Amino acid sequence: MRAVVVFSGMYLLLFALHIVFAAKDWNLLFRAVATGLVAMTFLCGPVLWFMVNRLNFSGTNPTKLGYFLSLPLATGIAYAFTEMEFQFLATMTALIVTTATHGGWFMFIKAK
Repeated sequence: MRAVVVFSGMYLLLFALHIVFAAKDWNLLFRAVATGLVAMTFLCGPVLWFMVNRLNFSGTNPTKLGYFLSLPLATGIAYAFTEMEFQFLATMTALIVTTATHGGWFMFIKAK
């Protein structure tokens, strides 16, 4: 659970920063933070797994939990990339990408 709290706090901080940087037209910082948000969205499970297994945070089944947390975040990323307009294809693409990254990670750690 601690890993989810830390992950959520980092995500919220970056989300707030991306709004501030966009409002101030600081494009380079905005793009850097937006890239971080996209990476955190599509790699939520692996990041939580790392926190639980390498940093000794508490938590059970972080990959599965991260996958379920990443689904609404991926939908939000798709919404942002389509200029705040819901597009079914973009949403499905984002959901497929997050499913693929989490599925690949699950296969990777299961093979170890």
